[in-house]
Amino acid sequence: MRRKNGGGRRDFVIVLGINNMHDASAAIVADGIVVAAAEEERFSRCKHHVGFPAGAIKYCLEEAGVTIKDLDAVALSWRPWVLGTRILNALRSVSFSKKAFQAKASRGMGQMGNEWYELFTMKRLIKQHFGMLNGKLLYIDHHLCHAVSAFYASPFEKAAVLTVDGAGEENTTVFWICEGTTVKRIAAIKIPHSLGQFYASITGFLGFKIQSDEYKVMGMAPYGKPVFADFFRNKIFVLRKDGTFQLKSRFLDYHLARQGIFLEETVKTLGKNRLPTEEVTSQHMDIAKSAQVVLEEVLFHMTNHLYSKTKADKLCLAGGVALNCVANGKLLDNTPFRQIFVQPAAGDAGTSLGAALHVYHRHTNEPRSYQMKDAYLGPSYPNQRCINILNEFGLSYKELTKEELCSKIATSLSEGKLVCWFQGRMEWGPRALGNRSLLADPRRPEMRDIINLKVKQREPFRPFAPSVLEEKSYDYFGNPIPSPFMLFAFKVNPNRQKDIPAVTHVDGTARPQTVRKEANPLFWNLIKEFENRTGVPVLLNTSFNVQEPIVCSPRDAISCFLKTKVDYLVLNNLLIEQPYKVPS
Repeated sequence: MRRKNGGGRRDFVIVLGINNMHDASAAIVADGIVVAAAEEERFSRCKHHVGFPAGAIKYCLEEAGVTIKDLDAVALSWRPWVLGTRILNALRSVSFSKKAFQAKASRGMGQMGNEWYELFTMKRLIKQHFGMLNGKLLYIDHHLCHAVSAFYASPFEKAAVLTVDGAGEENTTVFWICEGTTVKRIAAIKIPHSLGQFYASITGFLGFKIQSDEYKVMGMAPYGKPVFADFFRNKIFVLRKDGTFQLKSRFLDYHLARQGIFLEETVKTLGKNRLPTEEVTSQHMDIAKSAQVVLEEVLFHMTNHLYSKTKADKLCLAGGVALNCVANGKLLDNTPFRQIFVQPAAGDAGTSLGAALHVYHRHTNEPRSYQMKDAYLGPSYPNQRCINILNEFGLSYKELTKEELCSKIATSLSEGKLVCWFQGRMEWGPRALGNRSLLADPRRPEMRDIINLKVKQREPFRPFAPSVLEEKSYDYFGNPIPSPFMLFAFKVNPNRQKDIPAVTHVDGTARPQTVRKEANPLFWNLIKEFENRTGVPVLLNTSFNVQEPIVCSPRDAISCFLKTKVDYLVLNNLLIEQPYKVPS
């Protein structure tokens, strides 16, 4: 797969990674460096996009300055022919529930006719959209892609790795030990024993959307009590001495949950499942808390066993369960691991990145040279593009220097104004990290209700995250490790909770983004300016979107801004005031 870079003397390999399943995405690696990566939902504007990621691929090729003909390989993060375990699991379900079998068969046939079929016909799809592929088309194991996406992007030379999700081709959880470019599998847990599917089923039981709203359950949990934890421990899970677990699908079946059907003993214990339009009660909060507590216990069980097998003091996590920042934040206190790395797109979107990195290193035998120090891998837009679109909307703007911009916005935030902040390259992963963000003053407790009800149009129990200067983060959160990707929840120091009530959750925790000046100098300077005015080196940071994927382009940003009551929009160094008052 090695070749010369045009007429130059240097060996050069370019690999495009693709995930066309849930959270479809693309990533491109050149010379072992991740040049670009993005989720398709940002281009299609369809949350958790499933299907061929044409927009993300187009962006990655353009950012790398190549065409499809220049690629040495396209790496896919699934092997669609490895379906035996799924079929066997469906057949076994007949013995206890005909409905469960029908649900599994129906979902399997639907996937086979759509995204699985796409995998088998990928060369034709690529040709249809981008022209003939000259390089190889390679299919990589899904959980291997997860593992590589975490470890190869980490700063660690050696680490234990745990990949935990709903399900790959046949595995739901895999234990790994990794060193250099060697990724060695230690053990695996197969379908139907899935921690991700357990949490997704509870998400469905609580009236939220499966494979989409699990974070709502995590946000609701601190309001409840773990009164149903023993039911989950005793009836749903069996923890084994070898660090694995079994899940009793006779009590909770994921595929039935997708259809809103729950088994008799579960309903008898938990009560009737909540419908999406129904009020959230204290009992629902207790169920969420119980599920969160047991998920954490199972995760501790697995990671402690992984440490005993590897003796590595560094841990990498990937898979959808690795987006559970509450559990992540507790791992340091409940396991011997001293350093933990979670790649920002830890869910299925990240597998395109893992596929590309795996193929590059496997076919070049080059040592790792890349480390993910920030998540800014998406598209950026020049000022003139922003100005052209502002003119289309008939909006006026002021062009400011960076110093003027940070001064103006810091002052406005300190006065209680809301700001949509659009800068530089879009973030990779589900978190807004200072480039596609909605910002506010964390000192004002009313900001939670203002943003939840009047801007984001979402449930009142949903928390907001703080972005903090990395050098000041320990003073506020006592965090033992940096958290640049907002994937760990830590206790807010008791003497600081009164200073930042809008980002302190009901249980006294927060999910901080620690901001390094080198990673995002403009955002760092804005927070510093806010500190100069208020004494608080923290901003409330939530994603720039309203009931849609996070904004990608200036057009997305302007359209979203005009639907809100937000005071200011910033596009690069262009400042736009809300042109009219939105009726209450």
